[in-house]
Amino acid sequence: MPVVTVQLYEGRSLDQKRRLAGAITKAMVEHAGADPSGLHVVLQEIPPENWARAGVLGIDREPHDDISVTSVSGLHHLLLQVSDIARAEAFYLDGLGFTVRKRETFGDGRPLVVTDQGLGLTEGGPEPPGPVEHIAFLVKGVEDFKDIVETAGGEIVKGPGPGPYGLSLYFLDPDGNKIEFHE
Repeated sequence: MPVVTVQLYEGRSLDQKRRLAGAITKAMVEHAGADPSGLHVVLQEIPPENWARAGVLGIDREPHDDISVTSVSGLHHLLLQVSDIARAEAFYLDGLGFTVRKRETFGDGRPLVVTDQGLGLTEGGPEPPGPVEHIAFLVKGVEDFKDIVETAGGEIVKGPGPGPYGLSLYFLDPDGNKIEFHE
């Protein structure tokens, strides 16, 4: 019966805690061979007045001392537009061993297959047609990026708001490439 204990500042949303517990469970199954039915994840939230670093209580630190309000931490997923989704699924799922995390349909009716490996598959899509529908990056402070993107010369397409993966901001870079910042 493995037990994973995570200590962190209080203040995470219930949805964040759900995602964290799921990610930890998945990592323990994948990397430690744990049986998920017997794995316990304990999230201990500590108030900042009860946690000190370098002799300074968390409550006495500036809000941005520990975590940047806005930061890009890496590529999150790639949504690939294909001409035949059944053929693409046969290649990526059956042929290469990718696994389906979920299936849904975009608002415009296009099917969406999301894999555990970070690849999304859909058919057709926005003009001009191309293989990459958009590139998504994992960020902190997605809502604050709207002004940053506009100031940098990007064009907001949608958001920030809820999307298939959670809270997202979609925008075009100066060359027209569609980018998603996802939190």
